[in-house]
Amino acid sequence: PEFIHVTLGETDRMIRMINDLLNLSRMDSGAQQMDLELVNFNELVDYILDRFDMMVNNQEKNYRIVREFTERDLWVEIDTDKIMQVIDNIMNNAIKYSPDGGKIEVHLMETHNNVVLSISDEGLGIPKKDLEKVFERFYRVDKARARQQGGTGLGLAISKEVMKAHQGQIWVESVEGKGSTFYISLPYEPYEEDIWE
Repeated sequence: PEFIHVTLGETDRMIRMINDLLNLSRMDSGAQQMDLELVNFNELVDYILDRFDMMVNNQEKNYRIVREFTERDLWVEIDTDKIMQVIDNIMNNAIKYSPDGGKIEVHLMETHNNVVLSISDEGLGIPKKDLEKVFERFYRVDKARARQQGGTGLGLAISKEVMKAHQGQIWVESVEGKGSTFYISLPYEPYEEDIWE
């Protein structure tokens, strides 16, 4: 039974890796279709975080998700499924690399032409030498932990391609031993309410 359990786990990991590679291949070839729609980004992020609230409540570690959003509704044109995949990936990493639990802070703000979402954890952090490499394919800072938890090393690479397809950006700031903050930025044109009048 133990051997079958290990084999099943490795099979699942291979399936995830193949799906991730297919995703990247489609993006590289330009065959990936974008299903764009105008979305209230505040509500979308709230919906995603509600799911994570339910997940972290069922974990042994004591995680707390703190939200700080601008009061203004931010409407952006995005492929909802793909952006959800990006935010899911960052949130999963925040939990995975915060072994002692702690606070995960999520900030949503706007600049004059961008919506910026930041997700900060109090986890292991990323060594300075690795910061530029974390978005490369198959690159993992903590290989043992990532393999143990089923990571493929492709999540952030896919996130980078998704953001590029949205004319957006993704980047990270981190201090080793103190945590990381991942940022995603999307083009934004303020929604004028009287446009429909």
